[in-house]
Amino acid sequence: MVDTERSATDRAAGAVREVLMEQFKDLQLVSVEVAEGYDAGDDPVLDIVVVYDPDGPEPDISKVVGFVRHLRPALSEVGEERFPMMSYVPADEYAESA
Repeated sequence: MVDTERSATDRAAGAVREVLMEQFKDLQLVSVEVAEGYDAGDDPVLDIVVVYDPDGPEPDISKVVGFVRHLRPALSEVGEERFPMMSYVPADEYAESA
């Protein structure tokens, strides 16, 4: 069962990468981290951290706000129905938190 869950998060990460590259053409993506989590109401969610190169352009805030709207159909295509909780972190700050 763990392998099935890993496959689900791997598929979700692939979908996130694909939509990120469509929506944020200039983003210098370092990695996409996907983990299972729960929201404040104890509902299952996907915790997604987008790690980007701080030397490149920051994610466009106008696109960040609507990103989940573009992401949900792609996640649904890979069988993922949990709501994506997004974080965008420069690689140097992400390394410090690890």
